[in-house]
Amino acid sequence: MIFEQETVGFQILDVLFFDQGAVKMYNFKRNFDALSFRIEADTVIEYRDRSLNFTDNSIGFFPSDVDYTRITNRDKMIVIHFKSFSYHTNSIESFFPTESEKYRVLFTKILDCWNKKDISYKHDSAALLNNIFSELYKDNKKSYEYNSKIDLSIKYIEENCLKKSFSLQTAAEKSYISETYFRKLFKQKFGISPKQYVINYRIRYAASLIIAGYYRLQEISERCGYNDYKHFSVEFKKTMGVSPSEYTYNFWT
Repeated sequence: MIFEQETVGFQILDVLFFDQGAVKMYNFKRNFDALSFRIEADTVIEYRDRSLNFTDNSIGFFPSDVDYTRITNRDKMIVIHFKSFSYHTNSIESFFPTESEKYRVLFTKILDCWNKKDISYKHDSAALLNNIFSELYKDNKKSYEYNSKIDLSIKYIEENCLKKSFSLQTAAEKSYISETYFRKLFKQKFGISPKQYVINYRIRYAASLIIAGYYRLQEISERCGYNDYKHFSVEFKKTMGVSPSEYTYNFWT
């Protein structure tokens, strides 16, 4: 999830305020990401075969190229439109912070900053969005404290999942449980399978290496734990929506 990212590379496009009553809207083919803070909301987002509810003080991340329908009785929100260079997902993500007031303040500040358009408003707005991402990262880290049964396994994953020798069986063995039971506990804690978690981790790291511009794609594949470049390319496209070469072209041109 973008809420779990330690760093996010981005370019802000716009910051908007909406106050709407009963509305049903279909959003499609958007080529930018959106991060929203709903001050007041009674909203349902439908996409593919999923349905997400957004209420007061909820935060949502809406990635580019994901079509969805917004059905709302009330939507009073601040929305940041931006392009992310280091994170992509095919899923809409939601977060319900316990300390909602600090996010209300930060989103209000970035809206005011963007609308005033002082001489350094783009830099100042970027600093505020970085602050928002920083708080989201810290709050999500707190909410994902290790399960005592699998903490050694998670530590192993974080320290070794970029290595070619990495295996989920070894990760499970670190907690002295079967791989099947480990997968069950992991999904209960993080909402995705450990295999998908590792893929997401590797591909996000690969995207950051592409942005850095120091390595060829074959080298990046190897640095992310892949023995086969074709396998790496398939998983990259599935996660990011474009192939590694297309991602490189889009970023550097």
